Amino acid sequence: MRGCVRQQPRTYISVKKKVININVKKLILYFGLMLFLFGCSPNSNSNSAKNDVQDVEYTKIANNSFVNQQKANKAKKILSKHDEITAIKAVNSDETLVVAIEVHQNKRFQLAAIRKKYAKELKEEFPKLHTELSTDKKIIFELNRLERQIKAKEISNKQIKKELKHITKLMKEQT
Repeated sequence: MRGCVRQQPRTYISVKKKVININVKKLILYFGLMLFLFGCSPNSNSNSAKNDVQDVEYTKIANNSFVNQQKANKAKKILSKHDEITAIKAVNSDETLVVAIEVHQNKRFQLAAIRKKYAKELKEEFPKLHTELSTDKKIIFELNRLERQIKAKEISNKQIKKELKHITKLMKEQT
């Protein structure tokens, strides 16, 4: 028996330690799995989504006689009531109203339906204006830039019309 290694007989204590180690590993795995499943559930950010809805990002623009943005502000107020929208940018001229909206990430698969629904709502509210609605990030950026210029009174009515034509052209190109 020179080549054979003699093993110690298993005692009750060593078997019990192995069982405890296995149970601890199972418990850690179970909690890790639960943490992963609950952390990735679709309802996990429902509270934050509801908080975001209350804080829809939109800026009221000047309503002075130089550049009247009352219709754009009204459109922002109307659209801010909807849950899907996180940010609204809008600028109007005498005959055109251009609105861009940002939608919650989990609603982006329904962009076409959302765009159609809100465009129809705006056309009903402003029948005498040519209304355009977009969910495109570039249009949001352009309208944000234009809103800042209007707020700082750096732009005239004529320039606003020109910029809105350019933005409308961008919207048509991307469609």
